[in-house]
Amino acid sequence: MYTCAKAFRLQWKIFLGTTIFVGIFSAVYEHFAHGIRSKPMIFAFLYPLVLGLIPIVAIAYVSVMKKIAYKGGIRLGVNMYYAGIATLTFGSIARGVVEIYGTTNHLMKYYTIVGCPLLGVGFLLVIIFLVKAVNDTARAEETEDGDESDIAEITE
Repeated sequence: MYTCAKAFRLQWKIFLGTTIFVGIFSAVYEHFAHGIRSKPMIFAFLYPLVLGLIPIVAIAYVSVMKKIAYKGGIRLGVNMYYAGIATLTFGSIARGVVEIYGTTNHLMKYYTIVGCPLLGVGFLLVIIFLVKAVNDTARAEETEDGDESDIAEITE
């Protein structure tokens, strides 16, 4: 069974790599921008760091995650959440490129308009299905313990 713990332990490494890549990309782009600075470009690495790496590391090593299968609604929610992070990260980089170029574009707001709902819906789906899976796991453990005690009573 592919568990949430196994999946999240792989994914935090991916988020670490993404954070480092976006940080280096932003620094190199700023270096060749002829002295022009852009806050969205400078802080683009924060999206995968704060929204991805830190929560995944916190969740990956929780013991109950070893018992929950990484499938169905949990996987859907996680994928939507990650799509939201990717949208916001790319939008921040695109906004930085446009600012460094010295122009504006009204389409940049759509990255936020699309990214935030993806984050929110994905987060809610993950919470709902994780709570359901934890409750199902607890119920299954209770019935296993109850069966063992019934067998012990019968044999005595």
